[in-house]
Amino acid sequence: MIQGKIIKFYRELQGLRQADLGNEICSSTHVSKIERGITEVSQETIELLAQRLKIDMQEEMNTYLSLDLLLKEWHDAIVLKLNSKATSIKTKLEGIMLLKIPDFYRAYTLVLTRYYLLIGESTFAKSLIEEMNSWDELSPYDQNMLYHIKGKFYLDYQNEYTLAITYLKKINFTYYHNPEYYYDLACAYMCMNSRILAYHYANKALQFFSSTNSFNRILETEMLMLIQVEQEEIFDTKDSGYPRLIEMADSLGLTDQKAKLLHNYAYQQFRNGCYEKAFENYSQSLILRDASHPHYIVTLEGYLNTATKLGLQSQTELLNVAREGLSLAKSLDDTMYLHYFQLHIFKIEGIKEEYYRYLEAEAYPFFKKMGYGLATETYEIKLFDYYLEKGDIERANQFTLSIVNRFRKNNELV
Repeated sequence: MIQGKIIKFYRELQGLRQADLGNEICSSTHVSKIERGITEVSQETIELLAQRLKIDMQEEMNTYLSLDLLLKEWHDAIVLKLNSKATSIKTKLEGIMLLKIPDFYRAYTLVLTRYYLLIGESTFAKSLIEEMNSWDELSPYDQNMLYHIKGKFYLDYQNEYTLAITYLKKINFTYYHNPEYYYDLACAYMCMNSRILAYHYANKALQFFSSTNSFNRILETEMLMLIQVEQEEIFDTKDSGYPRLIEMADSLGLTDQKAKLLHNYAYQQFRNGCYEKAFENYSQSLILRDASHPHYIVTLEGYLNTATKLGLQSQTELLNVAREGLSLAKSLDDTMYLHYFQLHIFKIEGIKEEYYRYLEAEAYPFFKKMGYGLATETYEIKLFDYYLEKGDIERANQFTLSIVNRFRKNNELV
């Protein structure tokens, strides 16, 4: 009986014993049975108990019956990245005491964690994840949603892509019917430099976002798929899809998506040697980004890399940007970008020996341990070239084995 659950919740919230609540209304035994929903009870008794608890029973009942739908609406807004709507619903939920009742507490905590991941509050999200790790007897849906949350946390805020994939691959779609997680899998595989799997899962996510007419998520997913295609050597850069997607994001007022597209378009232009255009797009992306969000630091590193390549800024200006990035990386506890910006500082200052000492002793081992494929491959080649140039063949060869192994293929040649 819902009324009994409500009575028990407010009685315990107010620190009342069953005998105190039932005094001159009914016995403590009867209160116990009402709370457990195992006895018939008159409306008059319910109203008297509600008056003593200083609650409007009908209002509490209406709230109770609306919460499942409201939590689902909140989760849907988060999945589709409708940030304003998600924040509005969160504000509405904040004043509802019944969310602490066992019927709703776990569902509320799970969706609240997703909300914090959405808006970049990783510290709050981490705290709730630690709490949820102590939960026992989770429902199949709750367990699978927790896998998704952990996958997103390790993907978006810890850069631990292998661990993120491990959690995301545990999701059982039978119990957790949220195809959005395919997008997160695609992102994780892209970060691991697994382009085929990244494209595969992005395509599955695109089907879902298209069915919901979620234009902002469609743009994100098309961008992710475009990245995989444009990394192929046979791709003609003149056929880039970014200008079209940027124009769409701009016309729809999707600022965050436009910033991401500008960043990725800049990265594509940088890879193809169009440094002036890359610098222009990185600069525009930075203007649209919030400096407190983890994505800002990614764009800042691209901006610095391009500015250094162009040589348009003084050493002092470049060092200021690098130190800003290093400070942000420390505040965000982002080890990957801490290494990147420290390497930038050595490079800008022209301290070549210190650059390679730090790269070999600190940065490269971290990238290799974390499974960052692109960074590992790039720095293996840099270290190989460095020692080859110095004539230290033995040390250069230490970085050739993993490079060669990646290109080994089974064949039938004699």
